[in-house]
Amino acid sequence: MIHHIFKQIWAQRRYNGWIFIELMVVFVLVWVLTDYAFVMLHNKSIPQGFDISDTYLVTYGIYGDETSRYNPAESDSVKIMENLDLFVRKIKAYKNVEYADLSYLAWGSIPFSGGQNRTSVTKENDDFSVVFAETKYVSSGDFFRIFRYTSTKDASWERPASIDLYQNNSILITRKVEWELFKNESAIGKTVTADIGDGAKKYVVADVLNDQKRFDYRLPEGAVFGGSPLVSPDNLTGFGVCLRVKQGIPEKQFILDFRKEMTKQLHIGNFYLKNIESFLQRKENLRYELGITNEVRTRTALMIFFLLNIGLGIIATFWFRNETRLGEIGLRMAMGSPRTTLQRQFITEAILLFTLAVIPALIINYVIARSGMIELNIDLHRKYETVPGSPYITQHFTWRFLIANLMTYLLLVMIILFSAWLPAYKAAKVHPVEALRDE
Repeated sequence: MIHHIFKQIWAQRRYNGWIFIELMVVFVLVWVLTDYAFVMLHNKSIPQGFDISDTYLVTYGIYGDETSRYNPAESDSVKIMENLDLFVRKIKAYKNVEYADLSYLAWGSIPFSGGQNRTSVTKENDDFSVVFAETKYVSSGDFFRIFRYTSTKDASWERPASIDLYQNNSILITRKVEWELFKNESAIGKTVTADIGDGAKKYVVADVLNDQKRFDYRLPEGAVFGGSPLVSPDNLTGFGVCLRVKQGIPEKQFILDFRKEMTKQLHIGNFYLKNIESFLQRKENLRYELGITNEVRTRTALMIFFLLNIGLGIIATFWFRNETRLGEIGLRMAMGSPRTTLQRQFITEAILLFTLAVIPALIINYVIARSGMIELNIDLHRKYETVPGSPYITQHFTWRFLIANLMTYLLLVMIILFSAWLPAYKAAKVHPVEALRDE
């Protein structure tokens, strides 16, 4: 049967040639869309590295002497620090709050703050091993309990939470930094040089955390965690209170209750409650501000639109192809060919024609991938090339190329199966006498 179908395709090569070219072009276009979708879904599937569910940020304001609510008796440095401590303790004592921490907000220290501070990290006595990583500032162990950054040792957040980063020049790094500097060796206890705000200094790696992502659709990046600047009357505006509440508390209800019950209580000296928002909302706001939300929505809509049009185009092509062969169908049925055999033949013929078109399409795709013509602008990945040692498929050229093309092939096979079956089914139901009139 296959041999007969090949002969049939060759006999109609003039007409099939146009379909061949159409399928080849369609495969290339759909591969570009599929590659984007594959990278996006792959990156989305990678764990974030921390957990912002049930977490909130409380920011405070400070009345100045230009306002009527300013109290000069509460403005000396001792009273300021006492009032700030009371402000934080009241939040910690609020109902359903599990952990709260006075956190340094500057330079992207907390998740989805919008800022980013990067530093170079080098091995001791090895200036050639350099890793660029995000810098995170931690004021207490509760920071890890709130956001649940986990250790690679036991996947717990209690392990890093128990480390005092203000003692023994301690620093925490993520697994990506560890691998790039030390490969398969453990970094714990080793000395690295980094600048986390006070110039380049030597630090001892106290623990290694699991990789983390800045956004859902990007790959994890390296990060280092060091002790934050100590709060003082001179840098009060650089801090806020991060907190985690018990699981299952509705976000809108918690914020409403907190504002209602704590606005007066948190008016302490010249301090007052300025704002409370969830980190989930901060994440969505930042995605929107940076254009990531619109980018993903636009590309997803375009992908669906193109696939729908491509599917309709393929259906129309094979429908017209079968309509022009009604005479052949009638003749075959008159000679005793069962309707199911005719349907199977037309479907097999369509799949074989498509498979033949895929061969040159793969060559075109390979050239496009190698030339670096595919670039995505929402930080899904850097380049379409192999990154040595990367654990992620999207950074291995061969695997990414094969998987994206296989996904494209299977997707189009399903479309072509339907596109060939529907007109073949309709044509096979025509009475042989009616079909023979076209012959």
